[in-house]
Amino acid sequence: MTRIRSAFAALLGALLCPLIVPGPARAADPYPSRPIQMIVPFPAGGPADIVGRLYALELSKLSGQPVVVENVSGAAGIIGTQNAARAEPNGYTILFGTTSTIVINQVVMPKVPYDFQRDFTQVGLIANAPHILAIRSTLPAKTAPELIAMAKQEPGKLTFASAGTGSIVQMGGELFKFGAGIDIVHIPYKGGSPATMALLKDEVDMTVNDLSTLKGNIESGKLRALAVAHTSRLKLLPDVPTFIELGLPQIVSSTWWGIAVPVKTPQAIVLKLREYNDAIIRNPAYVARLADMAIDPIVLTPEQTKAFIAGEIDKWKGIAAKANIQVD
Repeated sequence: MTRIRSAFAALLGALLCPLIVPGPARAADPYPSRPIQMIVPFPAGGPADIVGRLYALELSKLSGQPVVVENVSGAAGIIGTQNAARAEPNGYTILFGTTSTIVINQVVMPKVPYDFQRDFTQVGLIANAPHILAIRSTLPAKTAPELIAMAKQEPGKLTFASAGTGSIVQMGGELFKFGAGIDIVHIPYKGGSPATMALLKDEVDMTVNDLSTLKGNIESGKLRALAVAHTSRLKLLPDVPTFIELGLPQIVSSTWWGIAVPVKTPQAIVLKLREYNDAIIRNPAYVARLADMAIDPIVLTPEQTKAFIAGEIDKWKGIAAKANIQVD
C-alpha cells in the first residue's frame, strides 16, 4: 500500500508540475526607467555647470526622466570624475566631462587616479567654447601684432592670467606664447573668475580664455579682445581676427565638454545615450541657447570624437613638455 501511495504521489507531482512552473522572467525595464544622475566635476555657477545644466534639461525632456545634476568639485575635476568612474555601469550615472577631465589632467598630472580612455566610454562631445586673447584695457596695444611686438621688445615683462597651474586656460596662454615666439610670464589664480578679476584690476596683462567667460567685460570695454584661437571668426566678435588670419595657424584652442559613462556600461545603453546626444546637439533651441553664451555645438561621429580627443592629447602633451608643466 505504501508503494502504491508513493507511486501515486509521484505521478500526481508530475502532472501538477507544469501547472506550478513559474512563467518567464519579466523583461528588464527599458532604459531609462528612473532618474539619471549627472556628475559635473566643478562648482556650481561656472561654465561647466551652466552648460551641464542646459544639457541635463534637454536630456530630461528626451528621456522622460529627471536628470539630477550633482556638482562634485575638487582637485581640478578629479574627485567628481573618479566618482563617476566607480559608479555602477548601468547608465544611471553619467559624467559631464570637460577638456580638463578628459585630456589635460592626464597630460599634466603624473599621478592622476584614473585613465579616461580605460575607465570610460565616451558617449559624445556636445559643446565647444573657442578661446580668445584678451588684454586689460589700459595696455596700449590695439592689435595682436602690436602686443606681440611689445612682448618681444621687453621679454619676460608682460604677464598672462590662468585659472590655475595645469588648467586649460594656462595651456591656451602657453600655446599663444610658443606660437607667437614670445616670453610672457604665467600668473595662476584659483579659477577663471579670480583670473578675470585680476585682469580687470590691472594685476596682469592678458589671458587666453573662452569668450563665454569674458564676454560681458569685453562688451563693456573693460577688456579688449585682440584675436580668436579658432578656425573662423566668432559671430559675437565679427571684427576680431583669428590667429590663423594673423599668420599663426597653430594657435587654436578651446574649452569643450562631453558626456561619458563607466566603461562597462552595456552597449545598448551607450547607443541610447548617443541617440539622445545626437538629438540634443542638433536641436535648434539648444544651439541658440549655446550661441547666446558664445558656445557652439560639436557634431561628430564616435570615430571623429576619438580622433579629436587623440589630437587634443598630442597637442597639449607637446605644450606641457615645452612649458615644463607638471602638477603633483
